[in-house]
Amino acid sequence: MNLHNYLNGIFITGTDTEIGKTVIAGGIAASLKRSRVNVGVMKPISSGDTSDAQFLKHASQVDDTIASINPVQLHHPLAPSVSARLEGIQLDLAIIKTAFSKLKQKYDFMIVEGVGGIAVPLNDDFLVAHLISQLELLVLIVANAGLGTINHTMLTVAFARQFNLQIAGIVLNQFQPETAGLAEQTNPAEIERLTQVPVIGVVPYEKRVDTPKPDVKFFADFINKHVELGKLDVAIKRYFNK
Repeated sequence: MNLHNYLNGIFITGTDTEIGKTVIAGGIAASLKRSRVNVGVMKPISSGDTSDAQFLKHASQVDDTIASINPVQLHHPLAPSVSARLEGIQLDLAIIKTAFSKLKQKYDFMIVEGVGGIAVPLNDDFLVAHLISQLELLVLIVANAGLGTINHTMLTVAFARQFNLQIAGIVLNQFQPETAGLAEQTNPAEIERLTQVPVIGVVPYEKRVDTPKPDVKFFADFINKHVELGKLDVAIKRYFNK
C-alpha cells in the first residue's frame, strides 16, 4: 500500500451517529500499521467520553497521549455546538488545527475520525464539513449496509460535494449476514451507480472487534478481508492525477 505517498490522510465521517466510524477508522489504522505504514490517528472532538480516542490509540498502537489524539473533549453526548453551549464554553478550533499539524509532522498518513455526521455543527456556524476542508483531507464515508442507506449515503455525498470535498470511497458497515435481504445485496452497486463513488467494503458485524481493546492482529486481518484498501489507493491516485 502506497496511500501515504499521495496525501496527508483521510477523514472518516458517517451517514449517522453510531454507524461504526470508530471500528472502520481503527481497523484501517491497524491494517496500515501491519503493512508498515507510519500511520497516526486523531479524534478531534469527542462528546460524552474519550472511548473512541482510546480505541483508535489501541488499534493503531501509537504512543501519543489521548489529549493529543482527542484535543477537544466535551461532557455531553450531543452535537458539539450544543454540548459546548451547555458547558458554557466556546470551542477553540485552533486547538484542533495545532494538534493535527503536530501529528501530521510525526506520521506519514493520518486517519481522522469525525463526530457524528458531516453536517454536525461544531460551533454555531462551523460544521464538520468545514473542519474537513480546513484539514485538507479526502473523505471516507461510513454508511449502514441495510435498507435506507441509499438515501442517507446520497445525501451525505451531495452535502460533501457542496463543500467541494473530495470523496475517496464508501464503506457499508454493520452488515448482518443472518438477516440480509435484497437491499443488502443490491445496495453496493446501486450506491456506486448513483454517486459515482467506489464502495470499497461491506463489513459485517463482528463481536470480537466490538470491544474496547480488540486483538490488533485479528482486527487488521478482519479489515483486510472486508475492505478493499487497494480501491482506496486507486481512488486517491486518480484524484491526485487529475
